[in-house]
Amino acid sequence: MSKKSAAAQAPADQGELWATLKKAVEDHQSTASYCCGGTVAIDASPAPASLKTAGQVSPGSTTKSPPVALRWDVKEAGEARTIHFPQASLVSKNTRSSSTSSQPSLLEQLLESCAPATFGRKNKDILDESYRKAGKLNRSQFSVDFHPHDYGIIDTISQVLLPQVDVDFMKGREQHRGVMAELYKLNVYSGPSGKFRAHVDTPRGATQFGSLVVCLPHPHEGGHLRVTHAGHSKHFDWSNAKATTIQWAAFYSDCEHEVLEVTSGHRVTLTYNLYVTESVGKILHPHPCADLKSFPLYQEVKQLIEAPIIFEAGQKLGFHCQHQYAHTRDGIEELMPFTLKGIDAIVFGVFQALGLKTTVKPRLQNQDYEDEDDHGHEYVGDKLYGLVTDWNSGWERDPEEERLHLNQVWPSNKTRNVTWLNDPTNSGWEMAYVGMTYGNEASLSFKYSHAIILIDVPEAEKNVSE
Repeated sequence: MSKKSAAAQAPADQGELWATLKKAVEDHQSTASYCCGGTVAIDASPAPASLKTAGQVSPGSTTKSPPVALRWDVKEAGEARTIHFPQASLVSKNTRSSSTSSQPSLLEQLLESCAPATFGRKNKDILDESYRKAGKLNRSQFSVDFHPHDYGIIDTISQVLLPQVDVDFMKGREQHRGVMAELYKLNVYSGPSGKFRAHVDTPRGATQFGSLVVCLPHPHEGGHLRVTHAGHSKHFDWSNAKATTIQWAAFYSDCEHEVLEVTSGHRVTLTYNLYVTESVGKILHPHPCADLKSFPLYQEVKQLIEAPIIFEAGQKLGFHCQHQYAHTRDGIEELMPFTLKGIDAIVFGVFQALGLKTTVKPRLQNQDYEDEDDHGHEYVGDKLYGLVTDWNSGWERDPEEERLHLNQVWPSNKTRNVTWLNDPTNSGWEMAYVGMTYGNEASLSFKYSHAIILIDVPEAEKNVSE
């Protein structure tokens, strides 16, 4: 959508804008993370880095993949063949590639080795090319030297999709869950009529929660992957002429999806089944292979934020984190925002990608000493603090003195003009401060905080990034 058309549909005033944005975020709290996707660049240099070397790149940089080698069994020949993606014409300098003249025949042999792809219906495998027209190789018939774990794809799925998975496996130990990707099939959708009509996959086990599709770099047109959940659709357009990147998408098992018709070329994909498994660790930062524009929330927020409205100085947006992070434990400040997950990670990433200053802060629960001067204000901590214990806080104080004292031990800013995009969760409030005061008798004072994502609204007429 162009900026001109976006502006034409923009809300008329600031109040309407915030109401529309709040509704968009609320609507997407259950749908924003039903799918994710991204790209992995191809390294066609003569001596591609080993995976060990590639893992040593600086944070935020992109790990590249060498051309992908696919080996498969040739029917009735008792032999195997190897083809590289992309084709040799694009990676002729790479010593791992075959000659240009041999590659077309290898592709033809691959197509000949593929069986017609079926689909499941009522526990039966159905062959109907009006519904699905594609070729397939089963897992036992091929091997490939690409694995999604090596390029941060599984880490991204763990951060975005896994937190919403509701299965009995490891109930109560969700923080120890991980993702296993099981290679399932190779599929080739060929132009001009390769397709797979809308359908929903049947999980292959109690712990399967989704699917991952990896599109190997080969020229084709059409063949968009459409994923739909709760009335919202996301299109992954992998059509290309040069085929210089590996592209991928992951989505939940209950999502309807389809492969639109391939008009030319060959769309070659690897499909993985995604399972919940026991994890030995957690990721600490989002991986650059993930494309934030693939999240359904991105375009809606982009259109609304670009609305031609003059915002009030100091205007902020606030989002209460929907997951628990033990945000009052010592050391949590160094882990944020890298440990955000699910909708929290998406909200933070989307607004940050659109050029807005986005931070994770603690919001103090409404204080008992607020007065009329505090109306419309929030007390937001300067940073995430560990639990503050104040056993010698002195004698009882009046509300103003109490506020000044608390600000000394739990520094905060009196923030106004915060538009909240959602409500806090009951489980999100954690004890932030406990102090003992003295009067006729000693008494304890408790304060609670909630982890929030705070977004600074851009100044008037300042465009956000594309």
